[in-house]
Amino acid sequence: MSKQKMSADQLSACRKRLEQVWKSRVMDEGLLHQAWRDAQEVAILLYEEFGATQVVVFGSLTEPMWFTKGSDIDIAVSGLSNDLYHKACIRIMNFNSAFRIDLINFDTSNGLFRERIKQRAMPIEKGTRPLLWQTLYKHLQRQVFPTEDGEIYEMNRKRLTQRINDELDKIDAILERIQRGLDNIDVLPVQAREFVENTIATDLADVYRGIEKVFLRIAREVDMHVPTRSRWHKNLLAQMTEKRPERCPVISENTRHELEKLLEFRHKVNNIYGKELKYEKTIPHAESIDTLFTNVSQDLNAFTDSLEKRGEDA
Repeated sequence: MSKQKMSADQLSACRKRLEQVWKSRVMDEGLLHQAWRDAQEVAILLYEEFGATQVVVFGSLTEPMWFTKGSDIDIAVSGLSNDLYHKACIRIMNFNSAFRIDLINFDTSNGLFRERIKQRAMPIEKGTRPLLWQTLYKHLQRQVFPTEDGEIYEMNRKRLTQRINDELDKIDAILERIQRGLDNIDVLPVQAREFVENTIATDLADVYRGIEKVFLRIAREVDMHVPTRSRWHKNLLAQMTEKRPERCPVISENTRHELEKLLEFRHKVNNIYGKELKYEKTIPHAESIDTLFTNVSQDLNAFTDSLEKRGEDA
């Protein structure tokens, strides 16, 4: 089944419904306090234990109206060698936080993703006392807390589209690494093949994780519903194929079917140890991942286009 078509009137109704949803959003102040406390403790660790020259927060935590208990804390660090950066990542993996903390090496980031980090970065300065979370948003006051109801939809629509594109940019970099692995695997010694296949398998799992992050953001910010329980990964895919009051379907049934195959593979990669994992499906998945990602990107572009606010909708 292809993606359901929506008429201009239906799209207009969806946009108006979504505008009302966004206007009614409220902040969870306790959650923001906890998240900023954790972010500031991570910054202290990066400055004092690893010698970072700058630590900034970007992403979801710069958007207090949309930060939820399922959100990540995104931190970019500067001034670390590759070795120190990897050690810092391992250290932060064991950091006691209720949130997932993603650490980005700003010095090695590039392109549009780097520019977007710079645009949204909220620095945590070395040696300063922790600030109240309300104070931290002052320099983003208009973007974070719109003063006019009429601009809320437009700002949130653009922000959602930008966050989706940011995640797709991250996935592009992983796809390039997978392609390098495919290019090299047949010319490497036999004993090195298992290591390369293992790396490709992990990268494929990360591709799915990135796509799933996009779907989770849409589920939280547009649908206001994130599936739970043991089958939530598959239920999330099903939710993305639905036409809902606030939006058109995000992905087609065909895209969903292909993503379910990748989800099953990701589950095996994440839950089977070492030599017990059979890699016979790794190369076929790697060889088809560009086509799958193209289809996902096209579906997501159609979805974000459907959010466009036209003058006649006013």
